[in-house]
Amino acid sequence: MKICHILAGNEEGGLENHVEMLCNALVQKKEYEIHLIAHEKYRDRFDSKVQFHALDLSKGRKNPLLLLNLWRTIRQIDPDIIHAHANKAVAMIATLRPFLPKKIKRVATLHSQKRNLKSFETFDYVIGVSRSVIAPLKMQAKSVVYNGIAIPEIDENPDYLKAFGIDGGFVLCAVGRLERVKNFELLLHAIKALDVTLLLVGDGSQKEKLQALAERLQIEHKVRFTGFRDDVPALLYHSDLCVISSQREGFSYVMAEALLLERPVVSTDVADMKYILPKGCVVPCDDVQKLAAQIAYVQSHYERVIESYQNAFAFAKTHFTLEAMVTGTQKVYDEVGRP
Repeated sequence: MKICHILAGNEEGGLENHVEMLCNALVQKKEYEIHLIAHEKYRDRFDSKVQFHALDLSKGRKNPLLLLNLWRTIRQIDPDIIHAHANKAVAMIATLRPFLPKKIKRVATLHSQKRNLKSFETFDYVIGVSRSVIAPLKMQAKSVVYNGIAIPEIDENPDYLKAFGIDGGFVLCAVGRLERVKNFELLLHAIKALDVTLLLVGDGSQKEKLQALAERLQIEHKVRFTGFRDDVPALLYHSDLCVISSQREGFSYVMAEALLLERPVVSTDVADMKYILPKGCVVPCDDVQKLAAQIAYVQSHYERVIESYQNAFAFAKTHFTLEAMVTGTQKVYDEVGRP
């Protein structure tokens, strides 16, 4: 079966990592010939067996020349299934739909919550990265396939956090782009009265504002702004609690990593947190008092909390692995490609 994946844009984040891991895993399956249409900058991230077609799709989704080049590339590949990832790629394929051979089936992956889903509803099948993102879709041919990740083996090192000036105490770890949607301001306010240390991992346009807020709240001694790090799993593993304060999430890779490493998570009510985490560990968005109270509860009753997370840890090992993501995607291909 010949599958053509389409990745529009030229950014770096969870979407791009998802496509990279999925294509590199699928191409190891003998039953698939994997093609990818994407920006040239991504070429080196893919297995040599993935047939890469460089096309800059970062321009306007209605650009006639761009759509023509995309149409020509698809016709040249002549796939059995087109798999478009996220809103822009989906909109472009929806526009080209009348000009593509009817034998080509169309699969879309919905990575985040969208108000307008009309383009997705023109596809033969839609995969959602969480129950919350696909719930509004007015179609039957849809299912959840959670993003899967491969967590490396991590050796416990009691001195790992000393590089950040941390030697003991209760350590929180929050990871993400330092942008408004991650709502790290809420987290800074929440820890003001708590005896904790926060590792804030990531970079972004809100960094200086967040640093200034920490100083204004007089908690700068509690917060370590680490910047971008490529050792996030190790940081999560050596922390006591992962905290997610986002206003919106399609799927949280950080939550998945933490649970796979058997670290508890306290989160705002985004994505599918309320279906995965124990009751009480999901708090309303923008409620600083409840977030602070839940962090304090976990700190005070840590062993009891760890016991309550056993189902969540098991859920992660079943649903958040790379193998589970590939298996779920294969089931969709088999259903869509069935005569």
